[in-house]
Amino acid sequence: MIKKILIVTFLSSLLLNILNAKEYKIRLVLDDNSSGFIKDIKEETKTLFNLEDKINYQIIKCKTTNCIDKENRIYLIKSENKYKKIKNSYIVSYNDFFSKLDKQKIVRATALSIFEFLKEKKSSSIHIENKKNKKLILTKKDVKLLNLDDVYSNLIKNNFSIKQNYNNTLLSSLDIESAKSNYKPQVEFFSNVIQIDSDRAEYSSGQYSEGTVDMGVKLTQLIYSNSVIKNIEIKKLLDKSVENQIKASNDEILYRIVLTYLDIIRAKNSIDIINTNQQFIKENLEFAKEQFDIGVADKSDVFRWESELADASMKLTTAQNSLKLLKTELANTILINKDYILKKYDLDSEVFRIFNNDAIKVLDNSKVQNLLSEEIVLTHPNLKYIKRLIEAKKEEKSINEASRYSPKIAFEAQARKIVDRYGQAEDFQRPWDDEEYQAVLNLTIPIYEGGKKSVDIQKNELELINLKLKYEETKNLINKNIKQNIDALDSSFKKLFYAKKSMKFTKKNYQSVLDKYKKGEVNIITLLDAQNTYTISRLNKNISEVEYLSNLSSIYYFTGNIDVLVDKNKKNNLEKKILKAIDEK
Repeated sequence: MIKKILIVTFLSSLLLNILNAKEYKIRLVLDDNSSGFIKDIKEETKTLFNLEDKINYQIIKCKTTNCIDKENRIYLIKSENKYKKIKNSYIVSYNDFFSKLDKQKIVRATALSIFEFLKEKKSSSIHIENKKNKKLILTKKDVKLLNLDDVYSNLIKNNFSIKQNYNNTLLSSLDIESAKSNYKPQVEFFSNVIQIDSDRAEYSSGQYSEGTVDMGVKLTQLIYSNSVIKNIEIKKLLDKSVENQIKASNDEILYRIVLTYLDIIRAKNSIDIINTNQQFIKENLEFAKEQFDIGVADKSDVFRWESELADASMKLTTAQNSLKLLKTELANTILINKDYILKKYDLDSEVFRIFNNDAIKVLDNSKVQNLLSEEIVLTHPNLKYIKRLIEAKKEEKSINEASRYSPKIAFEAQARKIVDRYGQAEDFQRPWDDEEYQAVLNLTIPIYEGGKKSVDIQKNELELINLKLKYEETKNLINKNIKQNIDALDSSFKKLFYAKKSMKFTKKNYQSVLDKYKKGEVNIITLLDAQNTYTISRLNKNISEVEYLSNLSSIYYFTGNIDVLVDKNKKNNLEKKILKAIDEK
């Protein structure tokens, strides 16, 4: 029964609307500068009339100088001045338009004039004065466009921390050379001037002169030392450790740069959304003013739109300041002075895709997750850094254990010649010449060191245990971060899907409510609610999209592969490993 009543009600309403439908005829006159507005004017005018109403347009084009000459017409003319009112006609003039908003103002004013002319039989003349935006527009020469590769290139070239890290690698390699130098021969040149008292010289039977000048050369060569050999190996391991430590430090710097880059994209997108919302408000404010001027709307609507515009302007200022701070942070890190804009990245950007597919669809595979947590994670520079320290500590322990019995063998040779004698006994005839040579082979075997080696060995064992525990702790933390970021990546991907869906429907709802608002069928609160909901859905989409890219970047970072975002070869190698893991049975 209820269903029948609803059907009858609907049919009655439809029939009533059809019976109330009206057909209008209008002569619309446009000059040469305004002919491009025809389509927009028709669409805007349609929203002001009932859906069943029909408007037949007779479009008349004319030259600006002789357009306005007859009655019963709507005129749209580009002019610097307002035209005088003509009986039974409606004249809309404008000086120029410089933006989409300016164009919309002209279109809306013309649509309203048609509505008033046909519905209310009103005649009038209005002039729209649009002002050119004097805001400085940067040319391509003033602004530098950067992508991730450009940012990375500037980072490597200019960043102070990166430069210090490079110098640390040089210092580490010098430590190896220093250790090796202990196995290289040591050659010394010496010269002595010896002075003794004259009595001792006189009664030494020519063995000593009162004054003697000699010179010579001394050679020292280490032949065998276990501690020196092991120390060279330790320095090499420590060099590898430093290399991985620096790689981890550089990766962290790059990771922070990538996140800042993505935050700039998010901030820029938010500004674009706020700008669009501000434009909506400006258009509705103009509409409210026009409605108030013709007496079909209350002044409160104008006040409310002005309040909303002030609020939007405040949000825009805050967003612009956040963007400025982020751009300054990035510029200071990579040391660039020129103003710049960044290339926008999204889910469809090749660098953030795997096998040219959404990354989550690949990383969601259990085999891929096992690969990341069991194999690829072991290549993380932080783990390799600790692993090299463990190996170096083992060598140090080996040195201390072997030092109890390991001998040290060294060779030493010296050549000396007396080049001058003077004073008492200088001319004494000696049975030997003035040249001396000697060679020594030194063998040292440790016997007892008072227990110090035992203490050192115990310390090495405890230090090894701590390093192994640190290794497992770091590995577990990395795996935890990988798992959390894969979950976060999946969550942000789903949120993005729903945000896009929400944006689609909130946009349709906003457009529908806006049409009803123009016809006076809903109040300003309903329109504001629809507009805010649409804006929020767009912001949610922006946040979710950047969250997705940030989570993916975090996965790359915690697996030690953040540089795949700036190195195509490394990205290809990673994809090969992933593909191999997926294909394995």
